[in-house]
Amino acid sequence: MARTKNIYKDIQQVTSQYLLENVGEMAVTGAPYFKEERRRWIVPLLCETQRGILPAGRIELDEELNVVYATPRSDMARAVDEQLRRLPYLFFADEAELQAKGIDAITIIN
Repeated sequence: MARTKNIYKDIQQVTSQYLLENVGEMAVTGAPYFKEERRRWIVPLLCETQRGILPAGRIELDEELNVVYATPRSDMARAVDEQLRRLPYLFFADEAELQAKGIDAITIIN
């Protein structure tokens, strides 16, 4: 299968439309790649959060650019929630205030 700029634009159109109709505006696509052994386009799904853009799932397209699989919205939400729980927080506060709340303080030196 020839890789042209037009195929990437077509993939972007198909996946963007799918996301708008089925997921919502907080989901975006990553860079598509073609999985030769499966003859499918794989498009990573990313979710915009207040703490960054996180991987959430994937959309798979056949060679005619039909959606043949998409990570269910509930699975995407669960994946993002789990990642958000593991991401560290950065608090700017007095060390005594953090200790009172049971938070171990670290010092960042420039």
